[in-house]
Amino acid sequence: MTRVLLVTGGAGYIGSRLIRDLGTDPAFDDCLIRIYDNLQRETYRSLLDLPAEGRYQFMEGDILDGAGLSLAMRGVWAVIHMAAIVRTPLAFGPPGWIEQVNHWGTAAVGRAAAEAGVTHLVYTSSAAVYGPDEAVGAASVSTSRPFDEGTVCRPLGPYAESKLRGERELGALQTAGRLRVTILRLGSVFGWAPAVRFDAVANRLAFLAGVHRPLTVYGSGEQRRPLLHVADASQAVRFALTHSEQTAGGVYNVVGENARVLDVVAALRTLRPAVQVRFTEQDVLTHLSFAVDGGRLNALGWYPRVSLEAGLAELLDHLCGFVPLAMESWGVEDG
Repeated sequence: MTRVLLVTGGAGYIGSRLIRDLGTDPAFDDCLIRIYDNLQRETYRSLLDLPAEGRYQFMEGDILDGAGLSLAMRGVWAVIHMAAIVRTPLAFGPPGWIEQVNHWGTAAVGRAAAEAGVTHLVYTSSAAVYGPDEAVGAASVSTSRPFDEGTVCRPLGPYAESKLRGERELGALQTAGRLRVTILRLGSVFGWAPAVRFDAVANRLAFLAGVHRPLTVYGSGEQRRPLLHVADASQAVRFALTHSEQTAGGVYNVVGENARVLDVVAALRTLRPAVQVRFTEQDVLTHLSFAVDGGRLNALGWYPRVSLEAGLAELLDHLCGFVPLAMESWGVEDG
């Protein structure tokens, strides 16, 4: 019997990797993978060259469209909810639209899943819901312990606030016995995928290294980020589904390693020794630091597989063929 697995936001950054991994994972070889995405970022490339082993359906639609969402839920066994307006962990943006999609859109997905009798919903939240572990403008990086799932959340900015509100909407459905939910608080995702993004720190610095531009570091570079390779994010989602009896009803941090920005720089300089580094005090929000503890999910048997350097190396392999720009030809001193 065919199980239908619905992936909202399946054409996004993580989704573009996940739908391929689902198609080749023997645990899901009886599944029809239904992708529901509004293609707002025009990530059509996510849907190209999917693995022949997988079986796919694509529905173009928005999670704020109740009729389209209800149609997408027909016959669905489980839902992976990733559709969102994504921002870097400490970034701001248009608060009204972020709130509408990430909070109320998540509530709509949860209600539609409950009404359709879905067995299990996995929600990709964000470690950004914890907020930073030090005040804006602090001179030194906090040495406090990484946040665990019991830490009180103090989200900073519309993105983090909306993701936490989305969690609470789904938690209420879980408490009411209407839906079994697993919440994964993903670290800052990096690495290659068909719909790769370059706004978060690891990928942004890798892009600069790949095109031979200086690596711009904001602040001291001692600030920490919970990094997670996109392949490990995909693996964590699939682990949550295949271990639903253990994970349903829980909240889990998902992190590869808590790395300093300087650790990212060091890894890139190992791979591209000639790259230059420049420090600036602009963009004060990037000076903030936070780290998370992934021990709860590790205790169930999930562990990251891709190291920071390996993930950056793979990404740089896709930024090949660039040669350094001769700055003197532009009348600019490179120093």
